[in-house]
Amino acid sequence: MTESTEVVKIAVFNFLKEKNLAGEFDKDSYHLHVPMGATPKDGPSAGTSLFCALVSIATNKPVSANLAMTGEISTLGEVISIGGVREKLTACKNHDITRVVLPISNKKHVKKLPDEFKKGFTIFYVNDIKDLYNVAFEDMTIDQLRESGIDIEQFEEDNFNKIVVEGEDIWKTNRIEELF
Repeated sequence: MTESTEVVKIAVFNFLKEKNLAGEFDKDSYHLHVPMGATPKDGPSAGTSLFCALVSIATNKPVSANLAMTGEISTLGEVISIGGVREKLTACKNHDITRVVLPISNKKHVKKLPDEFKKGFTIFYVNDIKDLYNVAFEDMTIDQLRESGIDIEQFEEDNFNKIVVEGEDIWKTNRIEELF
């Protein structure tokens, strides 16, 4: 993980310098503390999140709302494939996160998932940190993001909770009083 954070710091520094977004950003002025997780990991996958955290601090811009991301970043700024796509999308579903950024190389893993599982997601497949920046920070429409070269899959709306919770009569009325 230490190597991953150093690579991300370099990628952020180079990206900000290239885009002239934060001239005073010094990659050595930030300490990233990443505590050991309780869940064993298949490998690093926090590069995109660390990248967005540092860019957000350096530019004073928040990351877009309702957005989860995973993927490792190379020194060249490429977003690299990760493992555990199904588990990560399950966590997003459990927390009502519908917009997800994944490496383009993980698209084949999403294709294998059942259609019912993918309902409600909009998945942004990114190649590099420029794509990631556009999704996470730029105020661009889906069409504009597609025109910029980002592959996006929008799956049909997931109405399960709406049907179950709002469709239940028991939540609306208390029929126990009718018994007495």
